[in-house]
Amino acid sequence: MRILLARPPRRDHRDAGLPIPPLGLAYLASTLEAQGRHVELIDAYALGWSWSRFEREVARRKPDVLGMGTMTPVADTVWKAARRLRPHVGTIVVGGPHPTAVAHEIFSDCPQVDHGVSGEGEEVIGPYLDWLAHTKGAPPAGVIARNHPLVPHSPQKPIASIPWPARHLLPQGSYRYLLATLPGFATMITSRGCPFRCTFCDKSVSGSRWRARPAADVVDEMQALAAQGIGFINLYDDNFTLDRKRVAAICDDLIKRGVDVEWKCEGRVDGVDLPLLKKMRAAGCRTVAYGVESAHPETLALLRKDITVDQAEGAFAATRAAGLRSLAYVILGSHGESPEDVHGTIRFVQEIGADYVQFSSLTALPGTPLYAMGGDTSEVSVRSPVDSESKRNTCTSLSEEELDRLMRVAWRSFWMRPRPLARLARDAVASGSLKEGWRMGFQLARWSLRPG
Repeated sequence: MRILLARPPRRDHRDAGLPIPPLGLAYLASTLEAQGRHVELIDAYALGWSWSRFEREVARRKPDVLGMGTMTPVADTVWKAARRLRPHVGTIVVGGPHPTAVAHEIFSDCPQVDHGVSGEGEEVIGPYLDWLAHTKGAPPAGVIARNHPLVPHSPQKPIASIPWPARHLLPQGSYRYLLATLPGFATMITSRGCPFRCTFCDKSVSGSRWRARPAADVVDEMQALAAQGIGFINLYDDNFTLDRKRVAAICDDLIKRGVDVEWKCEGRVDGVDLPLLKKMRAAGCRTVAYGVESAHPETLALLRKDITVDQAEGAFAATRAAGLRSLAYVILGSHGESPEDVHGTIRFVQEIGADYVQFSSLTALPGTPLYAMGGDTSEVSVRSPVDSESKRNTCTSLSEEELDRLMRVAWRSFWMRPRPLARLARDAVASGSLKEGWRMGFQLARWSLRPG
């Protein structure tokens, strides 16, 4: 059975997104290889292929099974790929957050799709392929199929038992990350699941039960990446700092082994302190990203962040004191916020000394509590320069025109200043991402400075 896993090309030339490794597909590939199955992986997005080149390459391979992963913001590109590739492949299966959240709706969205995988795919893909080969009876748990109810699948094995991603199948030299402090970029996942209850977060794939890899296994992978010439690793855990003892153990082991690699992680403002951050800095951490979201307690309560404004101030002060850089994720214009409230949050992220900021609008994505609540949403064109989708279902009390104006004010007031621009240029040089930095900077300036 010829199996091809693929990420489609960019939607169009205006997509300024950075090419980040598709870890989900790479984990599936390593799982299939461990089962003795032959698999290929194409990352047309990172390779910069046109849609015509992508179609030709798939047609040349004529896979029996084509697998693609998708999140809701980029589902349209996967549906486009399925329509174009349908004549060249046997079976098309999709997985990831979007199919997990909407289940059988994928078939009405894209009739060319044959099946979907719900939840984590590593334990599902083998039984699915065996079932596909025999096409007898009901599909295995975790498989979305027409005319069959979905039987949920819960992971049975510890995540440390999953083979490391099959990075040898990826165009490793094509990946870039602007906030990297050294060239040679890779990503890792050291834990899955999140016990917190933010209304805007989709946890449908990995759930609320936090499962972590042992510290030694994490350091083994980081050491192996460093030996392959990787200088910077982005740890994509939802909350890397959740277990303080595990973070300390990882850092101690990195220091003990002398692993020469730098890294970034995601944390919560209520989960760090100066001693821990100093230890992380000594172990190679260079940047910590936090979900600040808002400067207003009422909005934080609406979002169910379970943090305080004071905790955000303290975390950013401690991060700076530890010699680390900080990234603030911010949501503007949540339901009930006025223009004055939005301006207050814009000022707040500058006052707390965030080195980087990513502004977004509040979106009710399928699979989130916000979507399930059926809040006040409307499809508007309010986006930021780094958003993946073409339109967003935005939850706000503001008009589309007002929120769009405020979003541009936010990006312009933070990024169109000498120090952040100089930092962005420095990062582009340090990470070997000059082309990507120029494209992102141009897109940011063009978007935030347009009249209106």
